Amino acid sequence: MTEDTGSDTERHLREALRHLGETQDDEDLRKTHSVALEEVENTVSTVLREYEQDE
Repeated sequence: MTEDTGSDTERHLREALRHLGETQDDEDLRKTHSVALEEVENTVSTVLREYEQDE
């Protein structure tokens, strides 16, 4: 993976986390959606941590 690709990947992961956080703050979400979003957020966070450790 090139440095540019790595930077893009990290930027996209961080942006996804930000969007997920904003979505979870929406009070109109049903509980099942919140649980699904939390799972996605956990997965993205794990991938980002692993990515940072590999650098």
